Amino acid sequence: MEKDSIEDRIKKIIGEVFKKNPKEISRKTRFIEDLRAKSIDVIALLAALSGEFKIVIPASEIQGNQTVGQAIDYIKKKLSS
Repeated sequence: MEKDSIEDRIKKIIGEVFKKNPKEISRKTRFIEDLRAKSIDVIALLAALSGEFKIVIPASEIQGNQTVGQAIDYIKKKLSS
């Protein structure tokens, strides 16, 4: 699995959850300020990412990820461990 394809897949899922074009989502995109994330959005995102990558993502761990880039790095780390 290539790292770039992982990043693209994550951006696509984020785009679907937040109804944004994945091309408009960058590593610097902030969940709260830019995507206006609510708790229900975070739950939907966790479910979608967990399903896509077949990993468990505890809500407590993902809360520290304020940007898309931080979330991408977190998921890549989970996949490599």
